[in-house]
Amino acid sequence: MKRLTGSFVATREDGTEVRLSILTDFVRVRTTEGESEVEGLKELVLLNGGHVNRLGQGRYQVVATGELLTSDAPGAP
Repeated sequence: MKRLTGSFVATREDGTEVRLSILTDFVRVRTTEGESEVEGLKELVLLNGGHVNRLGQGRYQVVATGELLTSDAPGAP
């Protein structure tokens, strides 16, 4: 199951800001102590659902357009 686990603001090359959402997969696992959930893969998306690749700390690229984004926001992966 995917859940919204965070968001942050990134900046386009022209200076406009966009909000990126962090979606995290949660996986149910069974242990000797019972069933629990663990965090899985994280995914970055635009508000319109477009996918974003993380190039490095604070650097991102929109998959559909190749547009580069940057962020120094706290919590930005």
